[in-house]
Order: sequence, then C-alpha cells, then structure tokens
Amino acid sequence: MAEKKSTSLGADATLLTFSKVATSGIAMVMTMLLSRFRTLEEYGTYSQILMVVNLVTSILMLGFPKSLNYFLAKTDAKEEKQKFLSLYYTLNTILSFLVGGALVLSVGLIEKYFDNYTIRGFLYFLALFPWTKIVCSSVENLLIVYKKPKMLVAFRIINGLALLLSVMVVQWFGWTFKDYMLIYVLVEAAFSVAVYLIAAKVSGGIRPYLSTKMMKTVFAFSIPLGLASVVGTLNVELDKLLIGALMDTESFAVYSNAAKELPVTMIASSFTAVLLPQMVKMLKKEDRRGAIKLWGNATTLSMVLIAVIGVGCFVYAEDVIKILYSEKYIEGVWVFRLYSLHLLMRCTYYGMVLNSIGKTGFIFWCSIGALGSNAALNLVLFKIFELFGQSIVAPAVATLISTTSMAILQLAVTAKSLDIRFRDVFPWKQSAGILLVNIAFGVVFWGIKAVSPLDSVFSGITLSDKPLDGSVIESVILGCVWAIAYFAVMFKTIKKKWRNLKVKD
Repeated sequence: MAEKKSTSLGADATLLTFSKVATSGIAMVMTMLLSRFRTLEEYGTYSQILMVVNLVTSILMLGFPKSLNYFLAKTDAKEEKQKFLSLYYTLNTILSFLVGGALVLSVGLIEKYFDNYTIRGFLYFLALFPWTKIVCSSVENLLIVYKKPKMLVAFRIINGLALLLSVMVVQWFGWTFKDYMLIYVLVEAAFSVAVYLIAAKVSGGIRPYLSTKMMKTVFAFSIPLGLASVVGTLNVELDKLLIGALMDTESFAVYSNAAKELPVTMIASSFTAVLLPQMVKMLKKEDRRGAIKLWGNATTLSMVLIAVIGVGCFVYAEDVIKILYSEKYIEGVWVFRLYSLHLLMRCTYYGMVLNSIGKTGFIFWCSIGALGSNAALNLVLFKIFELFGQSIVAPAVATLISTTSMAILQLAVTAKSLDIRFRDVFPWKQSAGILLVNIAFGVVFWGIKAVSPLDSVFSGITLSDKPLDGSVIESVILGCVWAIAYFAVMFKTIKKKWRNLKVKD
C-alpha cells in the first residue's frame, strides 16, 4: 500500500496569511496616507463609493464568485476544471460589467442618499471597479486549488505595492483626488487582465464559454450562499449605511476608519481557505470528530494571535488611531475600541462545518436573523446614544451584539447537525483561557502606561521643529514589551496547535 503523504495545513495557511497580512498591511499604509493627505470630505467620498460598490456587487453577483473554490476542489479532471474556469470567468466578466452599468445608472440615488453631489464625478470608477474587484479577488481561491501559494503571494504583494505607489505618486506631483481615483482604477484594471492570463496558465487554457446546464448546477449551489453573502454584507455595511444617511460626509469618514477591519483577521480567513476543502473531504468520509478537532486547533491558534492585537488596540486606542489615521479621526475612539473587541469574534468562520456539509440554506436564514436584529438594534441604540451625544457609537454596539448572537446560533446548529455536544463543537475552555491571559496583560499594561514617565520624556524631544507625541511613542514601546512577554507565555500553546495542523492527503 502506498504511504499517504502528510500535508501541513499550517504551512499553507502561513503562506496565505503572509500574503494577506502583507497586502492588508500595504492597504493599511494606503489608508494612513490617504487619511493624512486628503480632507475628511474627500476621504468620506472615497469611502462612500467603495461601500456602495461592495454592497451592490454582493447583491447582483448572485453568489457566483463564491463557487470557484467548491467546484474546482470537487474534481481532479483537468478538462472539467478548464471547462468550469472558462464558464466562471466568462460569466463573471458579463455580470461584473452589468453591475458597473447599474451603478452608473443609479448615481443620482447614491448622491441623494449620502447628500454628497460630488460622486457623479467618478462615474468611470463606478463602471469599472466592480469588474476589477471581482476578478482580482478570484485569484486567491484559484491559486490555492492549483497549489500555487508562492505565485499568490507574489501577485498580492505586487498588486498592493502598485496601489501604494499610486498614492505616493499623486502626492509627490500634487495631483488632485480625482487624479488618484483614475490611477487607482487603471492599476486595478491592469491586474485584472493579469488574472485572466494566470488562470489560463495554471489550468492549461481557458476560453469564452457558457453552458446552461453547468450554470444551473453552479447557481443551485451559489445562490443560497450568495444570498447569505448579501445579507452578511448588508450586516457589515449597515452601520455605515446608517451613519451615511443620518450624519454628514466628514462623520462618515471618521466612522469608516474607526470601524475598519485590521489586517489581523486575515489569519482566520487564511485558515478557513485551506481548511474548507480538507473538511469537505473529512466530513464526506464521516470523520466528524477529526474535522471538529482540526477546526478547533486552527481556531485556538487563530485566537492566540488575534486576541493580543484586539486587547492591545482596545487599551491603547487613542494612540493607535493617531498612528493609523491622524488626530483628525480621534472622535471615533470608542467606535475603534468596540471594533477591537469585535476582532475577538473573528478567530474563525462559524459556518465552516455547515458550509462543508452543504447547509448553505441555513447560513442564509441565520444571516437574515442577524441582519434583522442588527437593524433593529441600530435604530434603537442610535436614539439612546444620541441622548448622550454619542450616536456615532450606536452602530458599533449593535454590530457586536448581533455578530455574537449569530455565531452562537451557528455553533448550536453545527453541534446538532454532527450529533455532538455543544460544549465540544468549539474550543470554549482554550478560548476562555486565552482571553483571560490577554485581559490580565491588558490591565497590567494599562496600569504601567498610567504611571510611566516615558510620555513626558519623549514629549520634550523635537524633530524638524515639531515636538514628538510622547504618548504614542510610549504606547509603541510598551506594546512591543507586551507582545514579547505574551508570546513567551503562549509559545508552548502555539507550538502544540501548529503540530496538530497536519493531515493525511
């Protein structure tokens, strides 16, 4: 009997995490530069356009982009993969340009909703960006299935650096915000063309292709998942939709940055990307315990890495905002703190098993419930917090509550579907222990910052005739010490969970 080859999912997840963290880090630098170089109104307009494109794309694409990973992983036949990829990119291109056309035709409604009548000047962006966004996002699942993680890392990093360079070029030459938006979409268009070429190379060739029979099969899978994605996107964007409708463009800019997801969540999404195909195989073989154990190890490892960032950002929120976005955005400090807590909920994809066993319909209804509760909480909490002059915080609180509720419900249904106990479906004890360790570190380092004289020492130093922000420097130093001490404590746990992320092919 041939010996089974051992594959480290941890190694694949590491490469993917490196790619995502690197590119998300570059995107964060772009945000930092744009936040400083552009006015609140310009940055608010930029955020409004991106949000609308994201929302409308999610609604009109019918979940089709999400079918790539599933259908490519189902077959090992080269011809079948080529046929699916040909259909995928043909239909994706058609649908994405239809989305762009719908956005262009709806520009009047978009301007009226946000009370921002400068959006009409970016019709070209609304027309092209949905296509670039959809096609570029497909390269991840494509190269994972074809086992080309190094190519993926190279693509993502080069793409990120090109976009970052566009920000810097515009600033160097003193060009306008409109110039930046044009360069941005042209760079993305160039990389979208590159994705078609990559797909053709790794698969052995793709061509324009449509098949009614195949489309029916694909949409039967993708539409329920797509509807869930629409609801999930609405859930994510609901808070910004409320801010956009009830507050001005400058407040929208502040909220958009304060609520922006930090790159650390890429850790969990990377594990999800490499775990999903493996869990589909394990659950198909009725290896339920093995699948849950594998998922639990990945979740615990992800929690170890994410929790320290979330708690650290909560404790040193004001200084983190100054570093990331500048003092212009300090008004959103409590929004930022609440979303730092929300990071703790992002240690895994709670619908992992339900997705793997094909229960996409339930994921949809679960998302509907989360959206409904989030919408109701948004309206109620906005009125309550408005009484205290803190209405900008209300959507963040609503999102945290509804997200937590949805996660618990999905875990409960997962336990029932696999006929295991609720307490066994998720690594509750390990997660609670990790959280307690982080809270303890947070309290200690909050106290150290309160009594430390470092801020006054550095505040007395000037650089280019400007005094340094002693509080920021102090937080950076204490944060580094905190991280070193934390990972020293958690090293054995990380090592153990990493070893357990090995499976037999």
